[in-house]
Parts: sequence; structure tokens; C-alpha cells
Amino acid sequence: MNETEFLEYCKSQLTGPIKDEDIITMLTAWGSIKYSQGYTNAQSEKEDIE
Repeated sequence: MNETEFLEYCKSQLTGPIKDEDIITMLTAWGSIKYSQGYTNAQSEKEDIE
């Protein structure tokens, strides 16, 4: 899933007009997800090296 697909998914979960706060929350969640994935991948690579 890429950022655009994630935003479309989030939009489909909302009713009514989308506010700026909603977009900020969605992008913050996306950033957190990608950060966690990066951390997990880095840990896996580190374990593979050791």
C-alpha cells in the first residue's frame, strides 16, 4: 500500500467533509507506519549480519 492508497482508504472511513485535521492525522499515521516498518527492517538486517 502506498501513501495515496492509504489516504483513499482513510477517506472511505470518514463520513462528511474532510477537514485539514483529518488529513494531518492520516499523514501522521502514515509516517508512523513507515517509520515502524523501517525500524523493523533495520532490526532484521542487523540480525542477519550478526
